[in-house]
Amino acid sequence: MIQSTILQILLGILFLAINFICFTTVGFFILKKFQFIVKDSIEKYTLSTVLGLVIFTLIAYIFAFINLRFLMWTFPIFGLLVLIKFKNEFLQFKLNIHSKNLFLLVFLIGIFAQVAVNAPSGLLYKDGVYFWSSHGHDGVWHLSLMEQMKKNEFPFQNPELAGAKLQNYHFFVDLLMSEMSRLFYFSNLDIYFRFMPTLFSILLGLTSFIFVREWKKSEIAGIWAMFFTYFAGSFGYLLYIPTHGSLGGESIFWVSQTHSVLGNPPHASAFIILTAFLFCLLRYFKSYDYKYFFLSVILGGSIIGFKVYGGILILFGLLIVGIYEIFAKRIFKTLLLFLASFLLSFGIYFPNSAGSQDFLIWQPWWYIRTMVVATDRLNWLDLELRRQHYLSRGTWNANLRVVQLETTAFLIFLFGNLGMRFLGFWTIFKQLRENIFRNSFNLFFLIITLTSFTIPVLFLQKGVAWNSIQFNQYFLLLFGFLAAIAVTDLLIKIKIKAIRTTSLRPTVLKVITVIIIIFLAIPTQVGLLWQFYSNPALSKISYGELEALNYLKQNSERDAVVLTAPFNKYEKDMYKNPPIPIYAWYDTGYVSVFTSRKTLIADEEQINIMGYDVDELVNERKEAFDSTDSNKMNDFLKKYDVDFIYLVWEERFAAEVENINADLVFENEDSRIYRVR
Repeated sequence: MIQSTILQILLGILFLAINFICFTTVGFFILKKFQFIVKDSIEKYTLSTVLGLVIFTLIAYIFAFINLRFLMWTFPIFGLLVLIKFKNEFLQFKLNIHSKNLFLLVFLIGIFAQVAVNAPSGLLYKDGVYFWSSHGHDGVWHLSLMEQMKKNEFPFQNPELAGAKLQNYHFFVDLLMSEMSRLFYFSNLDIYFRFMPTLFSILLGLTSFIFVREWKKSEIAGIWAMFFTYFAGSFGYLLYIPTHGSLGGESIFWVSQTHSVLGNPPHASAFIILTAFLFCLLRYFKSYDYKYFFLSVILGGSIIGFKVYGGILILFGLLIVGIYEIFAKRIFKTLLLFLASFLLSFGIYFPNSAGSQDFLIWQPWWYIRTMVVATDRLNWLDLELRRQHYLSRGTWNANLRVVQLETTAFLIFLFGNLGMRFLGFWTIFKQLRENIFRNSFNLFFLIITLTSFTIPVLFLQKGVAWNSIQFNQYFLLLFGFLAAIAVTDLLIKIKIKAIRTTSLRPTVLKVITVIIIIFLAIPTQVGLLWQFYSNPALSKISYGELEALNYLKQNSERDAVVLTAPFNKYEKDMYKNPPIPIYAWYDTGYVSVFTSRKTLIADEEQINIMGYDVDELVNERKEAFDSTDSNKMNDFLKKYDVDFIYLVWEERFAAEVENINADLVFENEDSRIYRVR
């Protein structure tokens, strides 16, 4: 175990070093050519890495499109040349921060706490590979996509739906991780669960720091921005402690907090790119310089490939501010920035979209309603019954009571999710008093903040309805930045007031205030770690299955199609204690992950999210497995050009296996593999 841990650490360091060569040096070269002004080494390396990461992914997409993926080797080669040429500048790293110890404390603990929730998944344990939390589903989807993207196929194919082009999905982060695995032979599992989360956590903290420091002109504000990004949670613990006797309740008001974002790589990468974009946009609004325009377009236009929600927020904010500036200031440059960013976004997303123009469904207040009545959330049925009662009466006084109850639920939803970030209202009110319309950046920031909150309040999403709540995670991230500025202002005011009116030393009052804020902000983060490590993994892939999957990978053609049995949601009831076999835990595409082969269909939930019409296929597969007539299965295998059938544990054909046109080629206690004749 110790040797394995040491090996993981060494491989992780090597991975970060390669990232430095492929991303940081390339981004550094571009910033240098554009004469981008940076304050210190942190700003230089952070912006260089984010820009290089985005450029790397964009070029990978272009090379895949023109079938020249071997040219991706030019990135590390070019990076090494840049490193050699500018080695003196790279070696001159100085941490020019006055509160250096405080910065490092927040930064390092934040990274450790974030990565700790991902790192255990995907490792070998006593009886197989374990997956904690939702990693066995969400993580497996990304892993299957990473494995599929290693193949020299374009358009990219859906590994969980054989023969289908990948559509309606923001796959850039999967392409990024896939390329790092393809070029440098790192394990997909290591990249997804450990190495890339570490890089993302580093960049998430640093981009938060440099942006808020630049915005507020305060180093302390930047450190508070890191704190709110890494540690701040909801007020869910206020309800969870009385009902469960322990810390927890991160998403009791619906929204997952920013400290758990690494479990969603598209989200994490979009957070980083959005924050770097805000930094560049802030500089752009100060000077309207072309170099900031270019960088803003690259970051703001490409984010849609990493996460559509981030692209929607940026484009909408630029459009509104651009229109306002035309009428109020006769300035066209922001609208030009919108148009350039939109064209890049269009070129990235729309070639891979199909019928996604109406992905939102009008359903106002759905999250607030379900938050109130759901048994795993507030479970406050009395509030909903009273609302319905007064609504049915229809009188003026009754309607006022309805408004009161709706307002109560709304405020619980808002402040419950915000937690101590609610201090950010201080910053908003201050900006409004100073006439926010005079400052285009502050106006843009307010627009995207309000939009990220409003969309889930009014809309659900096609496919999995509650996916639209992810907009609120941007709201929490952005409000964390506002809260960081508010806390900084508050501490300054406390210091001034203490000097003037009290006998207490200003430092004492500031320390008391800081302790209160931290004490009220972090319980859900602490609870998340406690729950994660005090509970077993939820799912596993046994060594027997791993052996079978490896056999299938080694003894099948690269374009082979594998048929798996329909998911039985009642199968998991056979297992008393987790981790349970992943096939019984959830419908996933794990066969594609470990065989590098497409499955005919798997993970129907994800398939439906992306808008595929698979009802006929799903019904035919079920009929083929359930029918005692072997001709049903044989016709099905022929119709869909199935090459292999993979069955696990107790899965069986209803028909006599001897009459099915397939030969048993592998069998152990956990798995059976049939080759179709």
